[in-house]
Amino acid sequence: MHTESRQMVKCEICDFTCTNKCSLKYHVTSVHTKDFLYKCQSCNKGYMSKEARDSHEKIQHQGERYVCQHCGKVYSNKPCFRKHCKSHDPDHIQKVFTCQVCSVVYRSYSGYSRHMKRHNGQLLSYVCDICGKRVNTVESLNYHKKTHTGVRDYLCGTCGKGFIKRQELQAHTRVHTKERPFQCLICSNRFTQKSALNTHMRYHTGDRPYGCELCSKKFVTNTLLKGHKCKAKG
Repeated sequence: MHTESRQMVKCEICDFTCTNKCSLKYHVTSVHTKDFLYKCQSCNKGYMSKEARDSHEKIQHQGERYVCQHCGKVYSNKPCFRKHCKSHDPDHIQKVFTCQVCSVVYRSYSGYSRHMKRHNGQLLSYVCDICGKRVNTVESLNYHKKTHTGVRDYLCGTCGKGFIKRQELQAHTRVHTKERPFQCLICSNRFTQKSALNTHMRYHTGDRPYGCELCSKKFVTNTLLKGHKCKAKG
């Protein structure tokens, strides 16, 4: 009976030999994990020499981009990306926002802000003397009044357009620079503002936070809800 000779593969660290790469891989990961002097920063694969590790990173991971879904920052180094993401993790954030109506605590201002809207004006104690609109902080009132006075403290250096808030100016400048720092990790669409990304993500998750009190329909944005109500009124 004819038997084909199999090519043996040898462990680069010790004298172990076997007939296939799967067995060799199992041997290396189970026996020599602690022996690796150099590990890939992206996938943690180990190598005995710096040159082999660097070659692996260049071939396998060159050009990789890790985009933070919370703030849009981009990293090419996975450990740095993971460390940054922890800064958004509630377990690593010290600052908290407490609801003054029901004492619920939030780790992010965005969550706190959404929650406060549900109290339907219970804390809207600051009133605009021009239009009567009520807001819950002096800062919000000052910002609102500027919509009446026309005061715009932040001007675009490219087109001269003015904005009430610095964040609004930052978002606007991306129209000129074509910068889209906020990327959807599901479909790769990019956006100039984090709020736009958050709204976009609802189409993937199915989240509909704005509900009509007259029917059971829910909507992705408040604008769509208002449009729905206008149609209902005829």
